[in-house]
Amino acid sequence: MIREYPPLPIAVLICVILTGAVIVYVLLMNEGAPPPEQPGPPSTPTGTPGTPVTTGAPASVASRSFSINVTPAAATARPGDIVRFTLTVHPEGGFVAPVQIRVSAMALGGAFRNNRDLGTVIPPYPPLRYDVTTPDLPPLVSTATVDATVTASGGGIVQTEQVQLVIRQ
Repeated sequence: MIREYPPLPIAVLICVILTGAVIVYVLLMNEGAPPPEQPGPPSTPTGTPGTPVTTGAPASVASRSFSINVTPAAATARPGDIVRFTLTVHPEGGFVAPVQIRVSAMALGGAFRNNRDLGTVIPPYPPLRYDVTTPDLPPLVSTATVDATVTASGGGIVQTEQVQLVIRQ
């Protein structure tokens, strides 16, 4: 037996949760904002005579990250053909962490699913080549599209790239 709850308490609960989420979001967004200016006479930087005083905005620091590129992003092949995909990791801002590569593929409305771990690439990040032998199609199917998501994760960062393989008889 399913227990039903009155709609008003459910609506109030949803509003409270959403309000809390907005408050947390605003607090997190304001964390990097400068403090509000205080009224009064302008302050002058002080320091020991002969010691330079730094004023102004802090220098920006490049964030350490990476991007990925998969080629070809789309391919068409016949059953039994071999298609070579190449993944390249592009480090940014001094990024040097190992990057783990995974692929999730789906075709025929979800009837076919495949997940693979392609391993880990480390600096200087050589291109990762992956050969795919195009599978046979089920009877009475002349064309199928395999949609794949390549996921690269490393250093707390996750990047994805979409790849498509069309199989034609």
